[in-house]
Amino acid sequence: MAIANEGLAPKLSSIIREVARGVARVGAQSDGSGTKGLLKVERQQGVKRVFQVYWTPFQINVVGDVVTLRLDVPKPHLHWCEAYLSPDQRNWILYFHEREDGDPELVYYRDYATPAEAVEAFFGFAEWYALTPTDTSWAEVSYSVAEDFDWSEGRETLIPTSLAPGVQESLKKSTIFWMRWSDNGNEHQMPVWYVYEQKLGKIYVLSGERQQQIPGAERMRSADVIFRQKGKNIRLAEIPASVRVVPKNTDEWDERAEKLAEKRLNIPGLPEDTARRWRDECEILELTLRS
Repeated sequence: MAIANEGLAPKLSSIIREVARGVARVGAQSDGSGTKGLLKVERQQGVKRVFQVYWTPFQINVVGDVVTLRLDVPKPHLHWCEAYLSPDQRNWILYFHEREDGDPELVYYRDYATPAEAVEAFFGFAEWYALTPTDTSWAEVSYSVAEDFDWSEGRETLIPTSLAPGVQESLKKSTIFWMRWSDNGNEHQMPVWYVYEQKLGKIYVLSGERQQQIPGAERMRSADVIFRQKGKNIRLAEIPASVRVVPKNTDEWDERAEKLAEKRLNIPGLPEDTARRWRDECEILELTLRS
C-alpha cells in the first residue's frame, strides 16, 4: 500500500500518511474481502457535528480541509467510529453504537492536539468500542479511500504482500535498519541495531544502553521499519511493525538479552553478565513485521 499525494498541501499529505500507517498496522483489507465492516477515508471541506452528551447539546466545528475516517460495523447492532483530522485545529474521535431501541448513543469522544495522536487513538479505541462488541477482527474490515488521495501503488511501499528478496537478505545480513515512530505527539526516526530471529520471524531491538537510546521505548506499540540496501543509500521498503515490550524478570527477557549481548560488538565480559546489567537499564522491543 502506498500513497502519492503531491497535489495535497504538505500538512494534509502528512495526515494521509499517518492514516495509511494505521491501516497497514491493523491489517484491514483493500480487496473488499473484509465483509463485516467498512472503513472510509475521505476528504471534507469543513465539518459541523452536533450531538447530545447526556442531556447537553455538544458541537464540533472544524473549518477548512478535513480528513475524515468512519468505520461501520453493522451487525448484530450498528457500531461506528468517526475521526476528524485537521492540520491546524483540534482533532476529534467519536464512538457510537445503536441501542436496543434503535436510537444511536455516543459512548466515547475525545479531542487531540495532533493528527498523529488522533489516528493512533482512533485505531486503538475502535478495537474496544466497535470490533470487540461485534466479535469482528480487522481482517474482516475492508477500507475505501477518496480518489483525490491517490492511495495507490506508487511512490513508496508501505506494506508488501510478502517480504521481497532484498528485504529478506537485508534482515539476515545487516545489523542496522531505520525505525520511525511517534511518542507523545512527536515523530522520531533513527537507525537502530537489531537481532533477527528467523525461526520466530521476530526482530529484537535494545534501548537504554549508552549507544542506543530510543525515546518512549517502554510505551511503543507500533513503528515503521525502513530497509536500505547495504552499502548504498537506496531504500528497499518501509514496512509497518507491531511492537511488544518484552517483560522483565522473565526467562524470556533473559534469553533475548543474552542473544542481543552475543551479537553486540565491542562489549567486554560474558553475554550473561551484560544481560544482567541491561536488566536494570534497558528495554527490549520485539518487532513483528506486518508482511
